[in-house]
Formats: sequence, C-alpha cells, structure tokens
Amino acid sequence: MAQAGRWLWGLVPLTLLWGAGNIFLDDAIESDVGRRAVAAATSVAGEAPGARPVVALVEGRDVIISGEALSADGAAKAIAQLRSEFGVRRALGGLSQVVAQRPYSWSASRAGNTVTLNGFVPDMATAMANVAAAGTALPGLRVEDRQSLAFGAPAGFQQMTTAILTELPKLSAGKVALDDTRFCIEGTAQTPDGFLALQASAARLAQGGFQAVPCGLEPPVVTPYRWSAERTAGDIVNVTGFYPSSEARQQILTLLQRSFPTPIRIDDAMKPALGAPSAFLAKVTRAIGELARLSQGKAELTGDVYALSGDGPRNYEACQALRLQIAQLDGPDSVARATIICPPAPPPPPAPILPALPPLPEVPPLVLPPASAIPAPASPASQGAQSDGSQSTAATAEPAPPPPPPPKPAPVVPQQWNAKVANGQLAMSGLVRDEATRSSLLEQARRLFPAGVTADGLTLEPNLRSGPDFGASTSFALEALAKLKSGSVSLADKEFALSGDVADAGAWRELDALLHQRPLPAGLALRAGTSSPVLRPYDLSLSVDKSGVSLGGHLPDTQTRDALLALFEASPLAGKVSDGTVIVPGAPAGFAAAARMAVTNLLRLDMGSASIVDDLVTLRGLTCRELIKSEVETSAGSGLPPGFRSDAVIGLRQTGCVVDPPATCQNDLDALTRRNTVLFGQGVSVVNLDATTERVIGEAFTILKQCPASRITIEGHTNRDGEWRGFDNFDLSERRALRVRDELVRRGIDPAQLAVKGFGTERPLVPHGTPDSRAMNRRVQFTVTK
Repeated sequence: MAQAGRWLWGLVPLTLLWGAGNIFLDDAIESDVGRRAVAAATSVAGEAPGARPVVALVEGRDVIISGEALSADGAAKAIAQLRSEFGVRRALGGLSQVVAQRPYSWSASRAGNTVTLNGFVPDMATAMANVAAAGTALPGLRVEDRQSLAFGAPAGFQQMTTAILTELPKLSAGKVALDDTRFCIEGTAQTPDGFLALQASAARLAQGGFQAVPCGLEPPVVTPYRWSAERTAGDIVNVTGFYPSSEARQQILTLLQRSFPTPIRIDDAMKPALGAPSAFLAKVTRAIGELARLSQGKAELTGDVYALSGDGPRNYEACQALRLQIAQLDGPDSVARATIICPPAPPPPPAPILPALPPLPEVPPLVLPPASAIPAPASPASQGAQSDGSQSTAATAEPAPPPPPPPKPAPVVPQQWNAKVANGQLAMSGLVRDEATRSSLLEQARRLFPAGVTADGLTLEPNLRSGPDFGASTSFALEALAKLKSGSVSLADKEFALSGDVADAGAWRELDALLHQRPLPAGLALRAGTSSPVLRPYDLSLSVDKSGVSLGGHLPDTQTRDALLALFEASPLAGKVSDGTVIVPGAPAGFAAAARMAVTNLLRLDMGSASIVDDLVTLRGLTCRELIKSEVETSAGSGLPPGFRSDAVIGLRQTGCVVDPPATCQNDLDALTRRNTVLFGQGVSVVNLDATTERVIGEAFTILKQCPASRITIEGHTNRDGEWRGFDNFDLSERRALRVRDELVRRGIDPAQLAVKGFGTERPLVPHGTPDSRAMNRRVQFTVTK
C-alpha cells in the first residue's frame, strides 16, 4: 500500500531543483537570445565609429532593441530581422538613423602644466590613442581628457590628431584644433625657431584632405630685442637678430639690396620675435644707411641702443664727414659707442721751392775818418747861406712817413630779438640800437602786458642793421604775442616767427587775421612753415537724451562737423540737434576720429554726455542694457586714436526701463547672448552651424515669436585673432549674422522683421587681448529697434 506522506516529501527537493534549473536556464536563454538579437540587428543595420551601438534588453522572449543604424532602411530591416529570430516572441523599441556631428571639432590646448583634450572622437581607441600621444609629446604634464564619442569623423581623423599633437610642445601656450577637414595652430610659440617650425608644419600637414586655416599663431616676446648687420670683406652682409613680422623682414632685405653702392650677398639669419622697440624699422633704416658707407663694419641694435663700428670710407675727408653726420644725428637712440676708424690725414703739401737769387756785388768796406777830421755842425747863419745857393757837402733830409690808413667801418649786425609770454608776464631779449629804442620798446610792452615785464634781456648794439623798420616790426610782434595765452615771437634779420597757444576762439580769429589778412611791416616776412597758433585746451562737448542732442565747443573743419551731424540724422534723434560748435583749425591729431567714437557710443545710451579736452575723452551715461554698458565702456577706451585717453563710466538705470514688449524681448535676447557668447568655430572662415549655435538660434526664434511687430538687428562681432595677418573680420562677422538671419527665416520669422550688421572688432565686450576676449568678443547678439 502506497504511503502518500513519504513520496510527498520527496516532491519538495524535486520542485526546488526544477525551479533552480528554470532560473539558471532562463538566464542562459535570455543571454543567448540577446546575443543573437544584437548580431541579427547589427548585420543589417551596419556599424560605424561614433554611432551608438545596438543594445538588446531581453525579458523572457520579448526583446527591446535600441541604438543607431547607418540608414533608415537599415533600421527597419533590423527590426524585421529581429522578429524572425528563433526564440523571439516580440521585438520592441527600434533603431534611429545616426546623424553625423557637424562640425566635427576636436582640440588639444596647453596652459601651464595641463594639456586638455576636447571635442569628438569616433571611438574609445582613438580617444586613448590621443591621450597617449599627448603624454608622449609633453611628458610630465597632466593630461585632462574631455573627449566624447560622436559619429562623422572625417577620413584620416586619428592620423591627423596624432600628427598635430606632436606640434603642441612648440607652443608655450595655445592649442591645436580640427574642425571637420580644417585645422589650425594658435597661441604663442616657445622659441623663434619653434614659430618657424610650426609654420612649416601647417604647410606639411595640409594634405590628405585636410586644409590649414588662418589662426592666431605668434612668435615669442624676446628681451632684449637684438638686431645686427655686419659687412665683411668681399661685400658680404651677415644679418642676425629678430624681426617682428614677415613684412618687416622683407622690408629689411629689400633695404639692404638697395642701400649698398655695389651688389652684395646677404646671409640672412634673422628670426621672428615680438617685443621690437619703438620705431624699430626707422632705426634699422638708419643703421643700414650708415653701414653702407663703411668699407667694412657692424651696425647693431640692442633694445633702444644703437651702436656702429668699423672702417670708414677710404677717403679721409669722406670719413670725417661721416663721423660728423653721425654725431649730428645722435639723439634718443644713442650712438655713444660708435667707433669709426678713418685713414690718417694726408701730409701737408711741401713748401714751394723759390729760384736762387743772383749773388750780390761786393761792396768795399766803409772807412770812417778820425773824429778830429769831422767838421763841426754849421751854424744857423751858415745853413742859411747854404740855402741861398752855397755849396754844402751834408746829406739831404729823409722823406716824411706815409699817413695811416683810414679806420675800417664796424660790421653791420643783423636784427636778433625775441619775446616770450607765460601767465600774462613778458620776458624780452635781443639787440636794440640805442637807449631811446629800448625805452620805447619797454613802454609798449608794459601797455600790452599789464602784468609787467619779468625779464629785460635787451642789449645795446649801435651797429644794428637799419631794415626792416625795427620799431614797426617789434610793435607788430608784441601785438601778436598779446593775443597768446603762452608762446613766443622772434625777429631774425627780416623774418618773423610765432608759436604758442591761444585761450579761446575769438583770440584765434584775431591772431589769424593779424598774421594772414593784414599786411606785415615793410620788409618783414613770415618764416617759412609758420602757421597760426593752436587753441589749447581744444574742447568739444556733447549731450544726448530723449529730447535731443546738444553740441558745443570746437571742431577742426566743416567736414568733421558734417560727419558728426550725419550720425545724429541717421539715428532716432534726427531733427533734434542743437549745434553750437565753432570751426577752429589746429585740433590735436585724431580729434575728429575721437569725436566720431564719442558720438557713436553716446547714441547707444538712453542718455549721456561726452567731452573731449585735448587728448582726454570723458563719457558718462545710463542704459537699461548691461551688454551696452560693457560694450560702451570697453570700446570707449580701446577704439580711440593713438595718443588719446578715455574716462568712461556707464551706469544701469534704476528707473524708466520698460518691462513690456518689446523691452521684454530685448532683455530675453540679451540674457541669451550673455549665456552663449561663443558662436561658430574659432579661427574658421566658414560659417557652418555647430550644436551651440543651433540651440541659441532655436531659443532666439522662441523669443522673437513673442515680438512679431518689432524690428530686430542681428549684430555680428569677432575677436582680433587673425586680424594682424590680414583676415577680414568685418566680412566674417557679417556672414555669421547673415547665417543666423537665414536660419531664423527658415524657421518662420518674417524676413522683413530682421536686419543684419557686422561690426568686426569695433564693439568688444571686454578689451581685446585679455584672457576672456576670445570667447566674450566672438558673438552674435540682437538689438530691438526702439
């Protein structure tokens, strides 16, 4: 009889064994199904470096597939193939078509002790190879890997990244970068030789489908900055040292070929470097010109010091003339160490040999009689008798000496007189004919200069030349001097000269009329080159608010005035200009350009004022936009002509800023620009869209849809990379802005609503050359028309 209790207990381990088997068997089955699913999908979907791999998640006999296929057709076929696989009940999910990353950007930058790898790579093997190559190129530096996987690497990508990484040690700071099939090397070279090697590498690497594009590569700064040229026997010139640019090097070589009287051979060992002293080419030009006059020698520059040594011309007089010329040219670029060896002076000519004189005839010796035989002197009576005709043996009387020559007339002394005025006080010196003339001159000076004569250096000279009329000439000179705030006048023979500053426009007009509209005293002429004195301080004032524009002060010519008024007429303030300026020539060089810059910045503010006093531009104002505040403060200083200084302080308005549209759109667009200043690839002349730019355009589109009635100006801006090599940043900035406009129109913005303007480097957010300038100044921003 069966015992059910006993065999029931035997079912327990059998059940446990069956369950455990099912668990482990299910895992094996799911793993097998997953492997076969991935293989089946991959076989028809295809694989590519950078694409997301095919991944299968198996639940029982259900398979969920994900990943990327090379084509939409491949993705569909992969699902169909998966559903036909043995063991697969349902195929869920799907594959998406892979999209190539454009631009496919990658870079390696060096800063301090760190090398940073950025951008996209097709696979982990390439990423690790780049890390290894960077470590090999710069041993001891930390390598920071920020590379990410992406599909779309150009052919030869890994070989190019490996090759370009070998150039990184030649940079003291900078980066090597790829952008699709374009590449560039930017930064500062370690050495002059490294700079030349990097230039050669750019040409060598530009093959295999890759193209070098202009980039900001610079030679190192060298101190002290040296340059020399040595002329040796055989008309060979050895040139060593540094040159600041390839253009400067070519100018030096051309100058060497043209300056020497006979053909020479030039051995050029110059190398590129920055840090050249001021007026470098002018000093080199002088050095070459003087070296060409030596038979052999050396001219060299060390910083600001110029030295010359060698053998002078073989002609003694020519050599001495060269020495004198160099001494006369000596100035700030000292040639105190100049050593010119001249040939010895020629011996003086021998004295002429006179012809021999004939011998003199012999004269018999004179025999005097004894004293007793000499007759006594005749008495007066006897002398009278002799004079009456009696014979006498006495000698005749000696003739009278000739009269002395008449005295030579004293030489005529040309007129020499000058006077200076400062703070209303006068000082005179020079020559006057007599005391009466001196007294009359002092009396006139006291009448014209109430502060008095502080120094009387007049000297009496009775032989002073009579013409031109001294009294009329000095009276005219003092009248002109009285119109100056400070300055001097002088008479030198028949010439009159004047220089100095006038206090106001009225004094300038009076003085100009005196010098150029009234006849000068008879016989007197203005010294060549003498012009009317200048007005100092030379000033201009401007103020702008919503009610209009006010101008006052001085402008150098009507062209400058018309140009400024045209800027106002092209703005919303057209017809609201009050012009009180006066035309007075003699403004400091660059004054007109500084005035245009001040007006341009004022028109960007809600309200403000500007003044230009000689070389100082002062700008004050308010704006509702923080971007405008940064731009105006920066451009007010960096955009001025050479020699001008800036004092710009712009505040943000606390009241009066509208918060309703279109101001809301402006605020949102400015915030978008601040978050995303960098648009488009660095150092690239094309304007392909990258991921960041596309995202920014999408956000701008959303904002602009809220302001359909507003007119928007899309502004393109660049940094200065490439500008010194002739890169057209204005064109690039406009093409970038146009690309943004075209994308917005394509998405649905009315093209009549959008205008485009490229500013190049004119409106930087931060000063060019600062660490943040490359990122902050390369941007596209939007301005809503008020």
